[in-house]
Amino acid sequence: MYFQFPCEKCSKKLKVRDENVGKKVRCPYCHHTMLVKKPETPMIDTSVDVSSSSSGSSTGSRSTGTSSSRAGGKKNVSSGWADGTEVSLSKSGGIAIVASIIFLVLMFPFRSYYLGELFWNRGWVPFALVFLMSWSGTILILKSRKLAKQKDSMLFDTLPTDISEEISEKTVPKFIEHVKNLPVDPRESFLVNRVLRGLEHFSVLKSSAEVSSRLQSQSEIDATAVDSSYTILKVFIWAIPILGFIGTVIGISAAVGGFSGGMDAAEDISALKDSLGSVTGGLSTAFDTTLVALVMSMLVMFPSSSMQKSEEDLLNWVDEYCNENLLKRLKESDHVGGGGDEKDHRRLIQRTIDKAMANHHAELQTWIEKLEGIGSTLSQSVMKSWGKIDEKIRAQQEEQLNQVQQVVKQLETVEEKMTEIQSAHAVNLEKMNGEATEMAEAAGVLTQSFNGVQQGLNGLNTVLTDLGEKQVLIQQVEAPRKRWGLFGNSRRAR
Repeated sequence: MYFQFPCEKCSKKLKVRDENVGKKVRCPYCHHTMLVKKPETPMIDTSVDVSSSSSGSSTGSRSTGTSSSRAGGKKNVSSGWADGTEVSLSKSGGIAIVASIIFLVLMFPFRSYYLGELFWNRGWVPFALVFLMSWSGTILILKSRKLAKQKDSMLFDTLPTDISEEISEKTVPKFIEHVKNLPVDPRESFLVNRVLRGLEHFSVLKSSAEVSSRLQSQSEIDATAVDSSYTILKVFIWAIPILGFIGTVIGISAAVGGFSGGMDAAEDISALKDSLGSVTGGLSTAFDTTLVALVMSMLVMFPSSSMQKSEEDLLNWVDEYCNENLLKRLKESDHVGGGGDEKDHRRLIQRTIDKAMANHHAELQTWIEKLEGIGSTLSQSVMKSWGKIDEKIRAQQEEQLNQVQQVVKQLETVEEKMTEIQSAHAVNLEKMNGEATEMAEAAGVLTQSFNGVQQGLNGLNTVLTDLGEKQVLIQQVEAPRKRWGLFGNSRRAR
């Protein structure tokens, strides 16, 4: 609903929505910022004001009466036109921050396991993914609560037959009062809001065809509100995989950087092992962030689609209810044009103005069709642009996969080299063991030879001791083998 509000500086009359009460607005004439105060005069509904502006002073007095009855009703509507489906982003974002912190705290004790590593040892990307998923889940939960209220309001008997079987000019105020007295805010229920607007239109226009047209327009407004309420969720569903791809690029960059640093120090085996550890860590970050992002995107996409379908089904039920219980029961009163009654003259003038405005409505419909054509063209252009972006993303993914394959091939080459080095090292160890064995055998032979020489020297000392002062003749005898003459003479001497 709107109401007139004068500017404090230029005194121009402004039309402000009722939910702006207590908020600051800016005057479009003098650009002065001021606080909107609660109006002292009754609020004027948009639909009633539009009809009254085309039907003269008589219709304006009727709309004023309707507005007065609304202002003196049980409830003062202060919420927006999309409160039945829209969720506050600030409220849901605050809840999402708390939920993200709780989730990460719960995962902290498991950081040494694979599940905890996915969120604590993979950089900043998992934190952003958890926040976006928590935000999406909070929005869906709040929307589910609003949808439950919407379904509960479908149980109200908004148009009871106890008042009247037919909805006529005399009985429509009673129906309006009954709807306003229901224990639900009309802005929080598509059904109550639709029925209330239809009754108010009928109380002013007195034409069921015009009411049907207005309800059709309201149905489109509700459908647009439902569709726009999922815009932020669609953005999240698009942003979560993109964050996963960003994590993939970061991980692959870290892996390639670590591998290039390891190749510079390829002669040092310990440095090479450290570089291989950084390579594997970067690759794990790359693939794990993508895995987490894709899983979270699916967890958000399916409930969001289901929730949107439920709200669209609810709108279909509201349309069916209005067609079966409201439009069918509307009865236009018969009136005579030549009776001279002032009330009948007012109705005749109103219908004449409506007929005169028919051409303008047709022109407006033409412009609406043109705008729809422009909208479809823009949507096609956006879809083409998204297709090009998707192709670029796929090309980048293929390029990244090729880089990963090259890194894997290089890792395989390094592994083969390390295997060859280990084989050569094992062969050298075997050779060293064999040489050590030969040296041990040679040492044993030398020891035996030294023992024999020692025995010979001992025997020589014994012989010399026995000979004493005796002269020994040593004669050399040529023989095939050389023998020691000293030993022979000693034997003769014996």
